[in-house]
Amino acid sequence: MSSPSRSIREGLRYLIGLWRIRELWDKLLLVSGCAGLLLIHSGMDKASVSEWAFYVAAVLFLLIGGYTINAVADFAQDSLSGKKAIDPAPRWSHSLASGIAAIAIGMLLIVKATHGALPLAIAIGTIFLGVEYSLPPIRFKERGIWGVVIGALTQRPMIFLVWAAALDAWNTYTLVLACWLFSGGMAGMLGHQVLDRGCDRAGRVRSFVLQKGLRFTGRLGAACGIVIALATLAPFAMMPTRQALLHAGALAAMLLVYAGKGLRLLRQTRI
Repeated sequence: MSSPSRSIREGLRYLIGLWRIRELWDKLLLVSGCAGLLLIHSGMDKASVSEWAFYVAAVLFLLIGGYTINAVADFAQDSLSGKKAIDPAPRWSHSLASGIAAIAIGMLLIVKATHGALPLAIAIGTIFLGVEYSLPPIRFKERGIWGVVIGALTQRPMIFLVWAAALDAWNTYTLVLACWLFSGGMAGMLGHQVLDRGCDRAGRVRSFVLQKGLRFTGRLGAACGIVIALATLAPFAMMPTRQALLHAGALAAMLLVYAGKGLRLLRQTRI
């Protein structure tokens, strides 16, 4: 008979695996960091800072919900490929329920933070596309480049645009930040598929990398890296030098999140 402390440890290990804590933290840092930079650029006050905090909490819950539903949707493929999968009974139903609950909480927090129809509409679109990445009937994951594009859009720039809509900050700097997030998301999705290609092949998942090969994937990843670099330097062409140093320095610091996956992608594709 297991002790309560052992059950707690097992539960925590299960949640860490289910939510992909390291990836979740990376995305939360990038999206909330870019949202903070946009807030600084647009002018900030005490009310907007508190709304930003609600927004960051909403992003956290939306990511938790998305990862949970993705894990449940991929249970059959993960079992075929030999990945450590969700125990279908009784945790399968519990996991699905917790994912839906997390998304609901995230949506409520977005309403609290933004007070507008457009941010809510973007959030709903993000959730729909993110869920359909893994779930039938669309399952973007197996639809070539669309899987990479949808995965990159929903995990970073679309969530960021919820905040841009809340601030009504539709300007060139918003576009730069969105491009920075999208290019990083593309590179991250390509790297994930490269590292996962053995399991995808075993699970009969037709990912973009398996369809197009490593060399083409590596070249596309390198192109994404160039766009990321240009977007990082873009503030110097858009704002005074002192302000540009703050924004470009923050983006450069956040680039460290991408560095590990980028190097692994280039090493494995050998472009």
